[in-house]
Amino acid sequence: MSPSPCLRRSSAAPMLQLAAVALLSLSAIAARPPPPMALPGCPNKCGNITIPYPFGIKEGCYFDIDFFIHCNLSTTPPSATVSGVVLMNRTFTYLSGNQDNPSAVSNNDYRFWTIDLFDIDVAEGVARVTAPVSSDCSVNETYRSISLFSIDVGLNLSAFRFSSMRNVLVGVGQRVEAQFSGKMTSNGNYSAGCTSLVDIPSLARNGSCLGLGCCSTEMLPGLDIYNISALARPLIDKLPERGKITPCTYAMVVDKSWYSFSTQDLYGYNVSDNKFTGGVPLVLDFAIKNESCPAGGLPVPSACRSSNSICVNATQGPGYFCKCRDGYDGNPYLNDGCQDIDECMLRDVNADLREMYPCHGICKNKIGGYDCQCKLGMKGDAKNGPCTILFPIQATAATFGYMQHRGNHADDRMAS
Repeated sequence: MSPSPCLRRSSAAPMLQLAAVALLSLSAIAARPPPPMALPGCPNKCGNITIPYPFGIKEGCYFDIDFFIHCNLSTTPPSATVSGVVLMNRTFTYLSGNQDNPSAVSNNDYRFWTIDLFDIDVAEGVARVTAPVSSDCSVNETYRSISLFSIDVGLNLSAFRFSSMRNVLVGVGQRVEAQFSGKMTSNGNYSAGCTSLVDIPSLARNGSCLGLGCCSTEMLPGLDIYNISALARPLIDKLPERGKITPCTYAMVVDKSWYSFSTQDLYGYNVSDNKFTGGVPLVLDFAIKNESCPAGGLPVPSACRSSNSICVNATQGPGYFCKCRDGYDGNPYLNDGCQDIDECMLRDVNADLREMYPCHGICKNKIGGYDCQCKLGMKGDAKNGPCTILFPIQATAATFGYMQHRGNHADDRMAS
């Protein structure tokens, strides 16, 4: 008597069960509410920009006045500006070859304005703002036009500090000298620069910033006020035909993970204004001033409201910022703001995270972390390295073959 189709074990059943589990996992991620970002009753958006606490756009919604974000509702979409950071722009023209001669300078124009906010990352304690690009361009065979920018981060006036670890000075041009000069928090003066000199622009390569069309250099920490300038080296003025092909040089301080040099940036007039219409992202660290983290064992400061948060001393200037403990994510400045990360679920749905959360066996989430165990019949450290077979292959095959035979025999008896 042959087994009934209804009672015969289907080989597709395990696959359907796995698919159902995967769908449930995806549904759980979609259903999980996002962690809070702002205080209850406070807006957490200014246009397309998320404004997480301790920042806020309304009175009673920010930690203190240093964290106030001005939301301009008259623009479309609304734009946000940070407090305590001031930008100055100086534009003028000068005779070609006489850039350092004040008598040759004309049309001096100074302007001051605040800086637009790009985004805020409370997990990393940083904010990105839009900064302009300095330039030096050939107007004609006689005059060049220069645009210089100065930024005052104002350590005594805001929660922000210039992030020397996350920014880089970049110069772009056939013959450019990018210059960075500033005042340090210790009241000392500081300058840095890089030079790109290339006779044949076609030698430049995309993505390479080693001196052929593009140069870069890092900066020391502890900067307060700084100026950025791009100077065209005099030799370019002796070669006017090349000046028409590559008429501009540029300098910028920019998020080092953001800018990638393109050879097309060398050619044409005011390329930076057309390519980076809103400016380039500049990274600022932020901190709560006038306090520091308490000694070990003492309670964290009141600003770190989440029970799963820790206090971290600022690396530049006085103050501290809050972070979620390892295994948690969210906003450490809010009650219940740091929530457990389900590392196993994240690595299941995003292959890029499997290197961050390694597991060479069976992954099981736990509060504040995850466990990883080797599969049945294997041994080893499943989280840090591959598992190895516990029994010889022949013995393992014989054991599983015997178990499968018994299972099939039991199925046949149930079906008969």
